[in-house]
Amino acid sequence: MTSIYAALILFATTVVGAALAEKLSAQLDRRLPDLLAFGGAFLLGLCFLHILPEAYALTNNAGYYVLGGFLLQMVLEWASQGVEHGHVHGNRFSALAFFSLCLHALIESIPLGIDRVGMMAWLSENATAGFSHAGHSHRPLLFGLVLHKLPVAVALMALLRASGAGAGRRWSWVLVFGAMPAVGILVAKIYPFHAAWSGAMGGLLVGILLHIATTVLFEASDGHHFNWRKASVVILGLGLAGVTLL
Repeated sequence: MTSIYAALILFATTVVGAALAEKLSAQLDRRLPDLLAFGGAFLLGLCFLHILPEAYALTNNAGYYVLGGFLLQMVLEWASQGVEHGHVHGNRFSALAFFSLCLHALIESIPLGIDRVGMMAWLSENATAGFSHAGHSHRPLLFGLVLHKLPVAVALMALLRASGAGAGRRWSWVLVFGAMPAVGILVAKIYPFHAAWSGAMGGLLVGILLHIATTVLFEASDGHHFNWRKASVVILGLGLAGVTLL
């Protein structure tokens, strides 16, 4: 999976999500919670099974970057009004919210541009004995970002519609947002593979995704009432994250 394909897939995901919000807003309102719960569970599994072990194998300071990513996402979510986890609060769209969304999309896409072959070669030579991984593919992370970006695009378009923006302006904002993963991948391509830097970006991504995933899963819960459907969706998401290790 090349970085160009990853950027195109994420761009297409943004366009599809925005188009669905334009045409099927009422139906999406009923289905979006399950998609969010599934995506949140998958991202949670991805963090603990893939990204975090790699980050610690690349740098001993990964934990600090995880905490930094978590705190950064708190700030970004405050600025964006929570659109990153697929919800729209209010009907005001601001430049600050859009900047926050774009920065979030840029940062989370940087690991897709890191030389994974070089990373795995370095890990095989330098990582502690017993470290194992699924292989050289970016596919699990890409799939997780697709699951994450689709409801974000839906929420962004819904917010733009609620704010009264015209169709041309709405789609201009959406297309700029959709291009952010390509910018993040380009940032990674500018620098050659470096273990400490790659580990730092992995830790930062874990912190960001942990905040997103836990927020989504808490919002998907029904207080103290057990919901079989949502529990099944969460188990399916976690199970699929485990399958990616095979």
